[in-house]
Amino acid sequence: MSDQIDNQNQEKKSDNRTKLLIIIIVLLVAGNIYLYWKLNQKQDVVEIMVQQSNMDSVKIADLDLKYNSAINDIEGLRGQNASLDSLLNIKENEIKSMKAALDASKKAGKLKDSEYLAKLNDLQKLITDLKGQITQLEAEKNILIIQKDSLGRNLDQQVVVNTKLKSENTVLSVKAGLLKAMNIVGSGVRGKGKGKEVVTDNAKKAERLKVCFDVDENKNADQGSKTFLLKLTAPNGSVINVQSMGSGKFEMGDTHEETIYTTKQTITYNQKPQNICIYWGANGSTFEKGKYSIELFQDGYSVGKKDFTLK
Repeated sequence: MSDQIDNQNQEKKSDNRTKLLIIIIVLLVAGNIYLYWKLNQKQDVVEIMVQQSNMDSVKIADLDLKYNSAINDIEGLRGQNASLDSLLNIKENEIKSMKAALDASKKAGKLKDSEYLAKLNDLQKLITDLKGQITQLEAEKNILIIQKDSLGRNLDQQVVVNTKLKSENTVLSVKAGLLKAMNIVGSGVRGKGKGKEVVTDNAKKAERLKVCFDVDENKNADQGSKTFLLKLTAPNGSVINVQSMGSGKFEMGDTHEETIYTTKQTITYNQKPQNICIYWGANGSTFEKGKYSIELFQDGYSVGKKDFTLK
């Protein structure tokens, strides 16, 4: 009987130890989960703080840039009128005060959205007010106030100059890439046998007109397709022009005038010397005696001229 009681007591002690062990394990797991949650929470807070700091830096830099730009614009208006200069001094001092207030945010590295928007709004109001007062001053003094750049040049005039320079640079670039037609030879030709042709200067015997020329190596010209327009002028002074045989019109690069061309041919250019021949005419074509004028164009610009005669 005593042994049975001892066994029961030992079983109870074992159960108690097991329960205690389970409780300890549960507490350890719960503690680890809590610590993991707290760690992630702290990491999220750090990331948010870093992002906010970056955003604040962007807002501060943006305001600083806008203040400097406004001051530069004011400098471009100086020296035209005493009343205007007095007004500009007032507005410039106001902007400098705004910049000084921004320095505190720079040092702290913080700028709330509401503060950022308020500062932007204040600057915009100042600029709008300045423009209004300039307009009023122009009306009162019957003058034209001109915005200038840092070198004192009229900005409107400078825009025109820059546009003209860009246009001229584009033209120069196009011209540098043109393929000049050299050794131009014009003649009449007639067929003979299978695929053969015979050159002739006899107008009655000519079945087609043939214009051949050389193009040299030009490293400024891109490789690829190049189109040459051939303008043939007959002895009577009229440009040979038959739409059904490929004739058309194009715009001159220099004058922008519309000009007729007789026919065209596209080649593949590989930046190496090349001989090109262009034909005009068909079965039954007739040609009058006299001097024919050849002019070749590429990209709207003349690249070669030559005359030839049929007797």
